[in-house]
Amino acid sequence: MTQDPSHPALIVQPPNGKTAAQIESPAQNTIVNPLVKWLEVVGVTLGGVGLIGAAIVGLGHKLLTNMNETQRVEKIAQRVVSYQFPQASKGTIGLSIGAESFAVISDRTSDPQLRLFIQKSPVDRTERTSEFVREMGAAAAWSGTWEDGLKTQTDAFTYCTQETELETRQGNWLEAGQVASVPAIEYRLSAVTQRYDKQYDQSIRILATGPRARQQAQSLLRSIQCRG
Repeated sequence: MTQDPSHPALIVQPPNGKTAAQIESPAQNTIVNPLVKWLEVVGVTLGGVGLIGAAIVGLGHKLLTNMNETQRVEKIAQRVVSYQFPQASKGTIGLSIGAESFAVISDRTSDPQLRLFIQKSPVDRTERTSEFVREMGAAAAWSGTWEDGLKTQTDAFTYCTQETELETRQGNWLEAGQVASVPAIEYRLSAVTQRYDKQYDQSIRILATGPRARQQAQSLLRSIQCRG
């Protein structure tokens, strides 16, 4: 089914099947919290008046607590790429407005150790929605810091028949809201793709944590095939 661009769909699946009211600490919701903060800033900035700001923030929180749309989030991602998690996957949060879209996919564990971020936007974007979706996507992706000793490297990589670069980061990752770091690896790549007569910017990020981080990330990266 084709989504009506005038009705953007923002979909969130909180962990463990809990509603937003049942989530008690930032550690349980480290992906959603940065987006909530971003929406609060948007509400204050764009509202100008208390009632307008409250309405925007309220709408954002309502959208964020939609719990039954994980498959729609995956469909947003699968319009951009095909992928295969080593185990089952679920859509965490996604947004699609016209040709602009992003999605975050994770494994189905209560504390995900493998996550995929996908974003796509037209190269010749001129609409305000482009910046909106791009900022929403950045806020929805994982948030945290790498500890000292981070190793990085850049390798040639082919994505969607385009020559690009794959950036690899490996070290100890401290997730926002957590107190202990974990071994982790992150892959990042971006490319300009062609579909019919239009060009698109695509960004792919993979974050894997835990003792099998490299194996999990490599498996997911190898499975990714672009769809233009």
